[in-house]
Amino acid sequence: MININNKSWNKLRSSDIRKLLSEDFEENFFFELKADDESPDKLIKEISAFSNTYGGYILLGINDDKSIGGCKKWTEQRIHVTIHDSITPTPNFDVKKLQIDDKTIYVIKIEEGTMPPYITNKGEIYERISSGSFKIKDSIRLSQLSQKKDKQIQKIKEIIELDEIFFNPNRPHNFCAYLDMGFSVVCSEKTNLQKNFFNINFDKIKAILNEGGNDCSISRVGFSYIFSVGGITIKDVDGKNMLLPTGLRNFIEVVDDGSVKCRVILVTDNSYIEKANISSINFYIYNIYKRIYKELLGENFSKIFIHAHKFERLTVLKQFIPYYKSDNLQENNKFTEYLKQHQTKYGNNLIIVGSRIPENEYELIDRRLFNIYNEKYNNENLFYELFRLSNHNLGYIDFPPQ
Repeated sequence: MININNKSWNKLRSSDIRKLLSEDFEENFFFELKADDESPDKLIKEISAFSNTYGGYILLGINDDKSIGGCKKWTEQRIHVTIHDSITPTPNFDVKKLQIDDKTIYVIKIEEGTMPPYITNKGEIYERISSGSFKIKDSIRLSQLSQKKDKQIQKIKEIIELDEIFFNPNRPHNFCAYLDMGFSVVCSEKTNLQKNFFNINFDKIKAILNEGGNDCSISRVGFSYIFSVGGITIKDVDGKNMLLPTGLRNFIEVVDDGSVKCRVILVTDNSYIEKANISSINFYIYNIYKRIYKELLGENFSKIFIHAHKFERLTVLKQFIPYYKSDNLQENNKFTEYLKQHQTKYGNNLIIVGSRIPENEYELIDRRLFNIYNEKYNNENLFYELFRLSNHNLGYIDFPPQ
């Protein structure tokens, strides 16, 4: 994707648009001019085409003769609503509001889509050819877009899914399940981690890790950092400690582009072999992993974030009953009482099989998600959505008391 006037998206200014229009500029493969009276149908046609090809820009509020007409009918809110409601899946786009000669224009940046085809609400699929957008009718071209999507899903899978844990025949006796979560990230420019990868101050991160116990480590593998926290002890059928196989650890791996994969291990109590403390899920994911991620990605992450594809899977090796355990006696009493109520209403809260969420593809996290939940789009809410778990209250039908 080309940059306007060789400027990164975050640094694009009105003067760059003025310079672009003052040159020998014409609509082309990457640029489309649209006046304020442009209809939503024609706008989404162009966005579908850019998404299905190599991306591009729509300069909204600029007439075909390159004069600045400005926008009164179109607003940033209307642009977002129109795109979110009219194209499936939601394209990777961003909108910048600029002022030229006291008139408001909008620059809509559309990235080359990673999950094509991008279909309008009329069931039409467009692509960019020369300086125009044309409906795709060729089955070969549609097949190419589908293959591109399959390759992208495989690429995401390699980034965010962890390998299964394999054992010798003497499987650990107290190891019952593990929860994997990950997300791939696309940003409009380099992340804070990419810019400072070799100069990270790990003092704050080490302090966060220490809250999970003394058995923690920080290591670098290629262009990612791996943070492990909380020692795991697994035992054979005779109660003897076993060596940990590959992957059997509480850890988070953060790639320099912001992508993540992490794991939480569940073991049964020695005294109550059928029960497993699931407090660690919330503790590690929300209190350790999310805080480390925030420290690495910085407070401006939401400004460059475009979208993420998210994965979550619970693997169950043997049946168990989840329960909450806290260092706080009062909280322990609340959770114990809740478990009794759950057993009275529904029977034992027994975890029999695992799950994969979603079943076929990956959950898409973008700004539309915040509109659906009526949440403000900011750093804090973005970090929450990225680390939000479907399994954080494992097995319970009613949420435990907070």
